[in-house]
Amino acid sequence: MSFSVDARIEHGGVVVVIVHGTVEHTTIAPLCDTINHVVEQHRPPSVHIDLQFVTYVDAAAVGALDACRRTARNRGTTIVLRNASAAVHRTLQRSGMFDHHGT
Repeated sequence: MSFSVDARIEHGGVVVVIVHGTVEHTTIAPLCDTINHVVEQHRPPSVHIDLQFVTYVDAAAVGALDACRRTARNRGTTIVLRNASAAVHRTLQRSGMFDHHGT
């Protein structure tokens, strides 16, 4: 499966970033670039990262997502991870960086 990322603005200014494929050290840069871009350009109250179509997340990606989360928080935006599969949820939970898929 190939990797892709797309962003859309929902009602209320919330940005949803939809991710497909595996999120790992080789694919995390485009995801973080997208998150950083929407935070900088749109200043949304929150960015929801939809992980419904993500099949795998590695430790490097979790660390990079945490760095994006901290950068967004410093700019007044909350990052929320949603719709993770059980396997992705376990990886996020084990990291200790994303409790309950939120900030």
